[in-house]
Amino acid sequence: MRTFDKQKAFGQHFLKDERIISTIVDAAFCSLERNPGHALLEIGPGKGAITRPLLSRLPLDVSFHLAERDRELIEFWSGESRVGVLFKGDFLDQGEEALRSLGKLIVVSNLPYSAGTAIVVKLASIPDCVSEMVLMFQAEVAKRLYSGASTPDRGSLSLFIQNEWDVERLCVVPPTAFQPPPKVMSEVVTLKRRPEPLIALPTDGEKKAWNDLLKLAFRHRRKMIKGNFSGTVWQKALERSGVDPTKRAEGLEWAEWIRLWDSGKEEACSQSIEN
Repeated sequence: MRTFDKQKAFGQHFLKDERIISTIVDAAFCSLERNPGHALLEIGPGKGAITRPLLSRLPLDVSFHLAERDRELIEFWSGESRVGVLFKGDFLDQGEEALRSLGKLIVVSNLPYSAGTAIVVKLASIPDCVSEMVLMFQAEVAKRLYSGASTPDRGSLSLFIQNEWDVERLCVVPPTAFQPPPKVMSEVVTLKRRPEPLIALPTDGEKKAWNDLLKLAFRHRRKMIKGNFSGTVWQKALERSGVDPTKRAEGLEWAEWIRLWDSGKEEACSQSIEN
């Protein structure tokens, strides 16, 4: 196998810890077992630390796709016979239709720190395409994905993801697991799409209203929600919902978010359409 110039790979930190690699690969195959007929997509294979173990165990009837942005690495993986589609360039530039054309997907990735949040939001937002994901993030991002109510990492991203995904921490990854070692801790999380979302958002108007609500609620994290909602469509909805107006947004349980949403969604959607 040819060697790679680490300096060319966008400052990527290459995973080398065999225990962590095995944990990620095992989780990916558990996902495939739960989801027969799905293809596997790996984003950012790098030098193949995860890719090679995946390929060594992958049944011939399971399609395998890659996404890579480094030109040298693209050239290398273009010669891999098991790769079906190789997305070249920044994954965030890939169109939704191109991803949906692959069919149902399980996604695995050691995500780049700089784009991890944007990539998981993109994947999570593709309807009826991605069923499960095994993803590595910088630890502070991972915590935002799975954090519960009344925890300091709870934010709009937590609610956005958890509404449709069951998120669990799989393992903690120290800097020594990489070459070169980063200056921060990492974590691997698993995401499984829920059979039904906690809050159904069947229309574009409802999706926009829900996202606007989350942005508004967490606009000033230290403020009580009544302060963040003052003068907006959600002020009266808060009163109708029976949710404690002195709570901060991160303190709301899912049952309270559902009550708040149900109390204001019609007016919020109407206002969204008018604007």
